[in-house]
Amino acid sequence: MLNGIHEIREIELTRLLAHPKNANVMSKSIMAKLRRHIEKTGRYEPLVVRPHPSQPDHFELINGHHRKEILTSLKRAHAACVVWDLDDTETLMLLATVNRLGGEDAPGKRLDLLEALAESLAASPVELAKFLPEEEAVLMKMLAEEHPPEIAQQPPMMEMTEAFTVFLTAGDKKRLVEMLRQTHRDTAKALMIWAREKVKS
Repeated sequence: MLNGIHEIREIELTRLLAHPKNANVMSKSIMAKLRRHIEKTGRYEPLVVRPHPSQPDHFELINGHHRKEILTSLKRAHAACVVWDLDDTETLMLLATVNRLGGEDAPGKRLDLLEALAESLAASPVELAKFLPEEEAVLMKMLAEEHPPEIAQQPPMMEMTEAFTVFLTAGDKKRLVEMLRQTHRDTAKALMIWAREKVKS
């Protein structure tokens, strides 16, 4: 470890042993997507291990059981690992948390990310579904080309009173615009879609 930063080490897969208390499971479809990603890019999050408490020169997996299984199936000899010095209690705590705790994507930002990725790769939802957690049908719905008609010489958003201020106070309007600015590239378009959905409801 250098200056508090854990080094990434290449460790033989045969020396990485699963922890008997690991409770994390992954569906076959997600495993297949992860395998395709690793096979295509060669990149993956380093596995987290500790020196094995009873088998010298071996390591116990804390995070990365599925990655190890995939790397083995791809005939890789080594895995990139971060080695943590942990006692049994610390290891159990990490097994109970590291595979379960995680943030969630803000829906607007997730859509913005997926749109940018689809554009960058020139990929269809069908192609993206091979690598992303979302199923094909979900991606097709999210990335559907549903846009409002173009408006010539569109006025500034804060002046579009007839579009949505009928049911919003000035303060609410300002907060809505700020929120949409944080989650969408084209705030005006997002605002028009929001207003249209509000009218429908």
